[in-house]
Amino acid sequence: MARKAARAKMPTCRVGRSNKPSGFTLVELAVVLLILTVVLGLVLPEASSILFRSDLKASTRRLAGAVAYARSQAMLEGRIWELTLDLDANSFWAAAVTEADPSDLDTIKKRTLAGEVRFLDVKKLLDETKSAGRVALKVHPKGLVEPAVVHLAGPGKRIQTLFIKAFNGRLAIHDGYVEEEVPAS
Repeated sequence: MARKAARAKMPTCRVGRSNKPSGFTLVELAVVLLILTVVLGLVLPEASSILFRSDLKASTRRLAGAVAYARSQAMLEGRIWELTLDLDANSFWAAAVTEADPSDLDTIKKRTLAGEVRFLDVKKLLDETKSAGRVALKVHPKGLVEPAVVHLAGPGKRIQTLFIKAFNGRLAIHDGYVEEEVPAS
């Protein structure tokens, strides 16, 4: 008993202790969650549109890279190359035109469009617009590329139009579905 009385009177260190209640009330937590919900509701739609746009940009860069690769290889090797766009599989590849069986694509690296991006359609200079199947664009040893208009669709109803230029193989890029390129002024 004497021990209990001694302990009760013994001074102890009060560091980290307070007589005030600590923590947050339920109302304070609810207000913070409400504010976070409102802020995220405003920010996330904008962030998602940026992410979808980046898939479209990545697909455009991949396609531009494939055109440049086919053009440089055709010029280096002195023979015709083809850039084949598979509209059904949303893939493409560049390969030299050979007498071998064109269905043997094991040695050719197929590239795909990024994310949910897909080919809408492709129109070559004098051909009809194709929205299914395969389209082959010829690249000549002198550096000439068969001109074409490629329409890509991404999530969120975003559409991009790519004009493949004949003489330098570069791409002119426009937002939206554009049938003919508008000359720059």
